[in-house]
Amino acid sequence: MNILMISNIDNDEKLEDIWLARTFQNDGHKVAIVDKNYDERLEDIFDVFLLRNSWASSANIDNIKEKGKFLKRIIKKNLPRINFDGKFDGEGKEYLVDLYKNGYQVIPTIDNIEDMYLLKSYDKYMLKLKYSYDGIGQSIVTQNELKKKFNDSYIIQPFIEFVSEVQFYYIKEKLEYALEFKPSKVPIYPDAEEYKYTTKELEMANTFVKLNDSYYGIQRVDFIKLKDGTLLLTEIEDASPYLDLDCLDEELRNKFINDYKEMVYEYMENLKNNKNN
Repeated sequence: MNILMISNIDNDEKLEDIWLARTFQNDGHKVAIVDKNYDERLEDIFDVFLLRNSWASSANIDNIKEKGKFLKRIIKKNLPRINFDGKFDGEGKEYLVDLYKNGYQVIPTIDNIEDMYLLKSYDKYMLKLKYSYDGIGQSIVTQNELKKKFNDSYIIQPFIEFVSEVQFYYIKEKLEYALEFKPSKVPIYPDAEEYKYTTKELEMANTFVKLNDSYYGIQRVDFIKLKDGTLLLTEIEDASPYLDLDCLDEELRNKFINDYKEMVYEYMENLKNNKNN
């Protein structure tokens, strides 16, 4: 099998994708790791396309637009693919507005000034671009500043104090591990600790994952943890999440890598069976 892994070969976080590629190579498959600007002709000679950590370390809006080109192309061609068809963060942040309005445990989110009544009164608010990552274009504003700066390319969230960030990492709908970052991943990326989640917290994370309808790929469900212990969803990263594999012990890391490989094999076997039926 010929596997094209779309990552970022210049990214400081490329090691985990090298680990993933190596597990397929050890089984005798050919793997090429390319960035988002690869030659389109490669799509004629590879059997499956794995979307991985393809974001640039020097993040900007142009990078987001460039990434969209190969995503749309592979989906239009209906090529075998993993992590291309998520409903959530790969499609922008508007889903947070819908989840909040439908009563899910999400950080309060709106995308219309007319809906400010849905938020409690806060001293400050976050303006976040619907199509961005790594905090590109976001700002902290007062209510008066908000009215001047807001347009329909943003979502609005309250500026909430929290004690840590908690992330649940899934392959399809199966939880692999959960990590906690204290106090926050911004501005200094701290060492992650394994998170001892409660049954209720796991059920909530599972609820968000299942919204993606038996999704073939990795999903990372991100929360902030408030002072009272409440978790609020901030993101369902279903496109190319960073996995923090270097924070895991060797046994757990190897288990994740093997489970990822087996998921790809299962996907390809299902495609083969469906084609033959």
